[in-house]
Amino acid sequence: MNRTVLLAVDVAAGDATRHVDAAVQMTTGLIRDRADRVIVLHVREFSILRLPQTMTDCGGATGQHTVERVVSRLRGAGIHADGVIREADIGHVAATILDAAREFDASLIVLGSSCKTAIRRVPVASVAAHLLHAAGVPVLIVPPVQPASSPVRPARPAVPSQLGR
Repeated sequence: MNRTVLLAVDVAAGDATRHVDAAVQMTTGLIRDRADRVIVLHVREFSILRLPQTMTDCGGATGQHTVERVVSRLRGAGIHADGVIREADIGHVAATILDAAREFDASLIVLGSSCKTAIRRVPVASVAAHLLHAAGVPVLIVPPVQPASSPVRPARPAVPSQLGR
């Protein structure tokens, strides 16, 4: 079956890319057919308030370089991959990702979680949360790869809610 996976990558100048690496690794494992393809998407979020940061990043060069690196890595693994850069006003990144998913007829959206929220397991008001609620296709959020020096925490079992007592 020919399918398209949309791999959304989010990076900023100076940020670690463990979340991107984890999402690429997961996407590579999901591709089973040589006819499948991956669209690697980076959305540059624009805001006048972030203009100095955008200028420091040479107009989004970090995102462009990351897309090129990921596309090269996927192609090296024998996967048909193309890179796309889109622009979005601040607060409209998720909508831009959804538009690209429709444009490329993606059957799955994959993105890495950078765990930048205060509550690690609940991406409140984040691009990931918006995608989970608004996407018409499955969304896979991949946690970042832990550095070798970081201790691995065991998964905690879910605790039933105390509401209703």
